[in-house]
Amino acid sequence: MSKAIDLSSDREQLERDQALARLRANAKRETPAPSGECSWCGDPTEPGQVFCCSECAKDWQEHNRRRQLAARIGGRA
Repeated sequence: MSKAIDLSSDREQLERDQALARLRANAKRETPAPSGECSWCGDPTEPGQVFCCSECAKDWQEHNRRRQLAARIGGRA
């Protein structure tokens, strides 16, 4: 019984580590991947586009710049 619990716990930890790795990889990405929706406001985009307009792109870039600066100041980067 304890071996099954250990295996389950190990699997849970592995899945958690993989999810965190995916989040970190996406956070380091300079620009989000195109998804059909604006990465800033959620409006539909043209195929292959990340943002619906230049205003959203600029807003996202400024937000991302500030987030990265805060992470460096906080010692997380």
